[in-house]
Amino acid sequence: MLIEMLRSSRAVLLQPSVATFEAHEQRKLGWALLYVLIGAAINAVLGWITFFVQQPFLARQRATLEAYFADLEARLGRDLPFEAFLAARSPGIPVLGSLMNTMAGFLIYLGVVYVLGRLLGGKGRLGELAYDIALFWVPIAIAGALINLFSIGWFSCLTAPLAIGVTGLGFYLTYLSVQAGMNLPPRRALVVVIIPALVPLLLFCLAIAIFIALAGLEVSAFAPGAALPWL
Repeated sequence: MLIEMLRSSRAVLLQPSVATFEAHEQRKLGWALLYVLIGAAINAVLGWITFFVQQPFLARQRATLEAYFADLEARLGRDLPFEAFLAARSPGIPVLGSLMNTMAGFLIYLGVVYVLGRLLGGKGRLGELAYDIALFWVPIAIAGALINLFSIGWFSCLTAPLAIGVTGLGFYLTYLSVQAGMNLPPRRALVVVIIPALVPLLLFCLAIAIFIALAGLEVSAFAPGAALPWL
């Protein structure tokens, strides 16, 4: 069955269309989840390798940031909570944790897409939708992990377009799979795909707005009406 799923993945990647998804579609939720689990395990191992490969570069980056923060604190004459910022940048995620995060992400996304599809009149089954999404989710997740492995220093200029391309391909394949798995017309399928993509973007914009507002309050409290030390 796994060999059949690999062949189906190859088909939807090389000939992406609603007809291709429907030709390979099966109502097998369990096999879809197993396929994603195997992909998540591969993804987690690649993430573990990436951590060790990028360690020297990350160590130099951390040293540079620490020097910059120390200089900034000296200019301000006060301590700033940059240690928490540096700790948050650490990519050290256990393999098991990464695997669980990938599986949780797939299940949450699958549930959101299925509910939205049903609300918009979709008649497909959960197993069919899961199978269709799993066919491209796994290879795209692995491709993303491989791209991240080589995203070091100046190589990031080369890998960034690849990452954008893989993300765009995933969005397009999701759009096709929703049409096939939920039996939805193109416009409704597009709505189903866009809504989950917009929510994280809106949350990100909200977080940036809050950060800017807090930064403005911090600057005002530090030196109201006066020029900042580094200007």
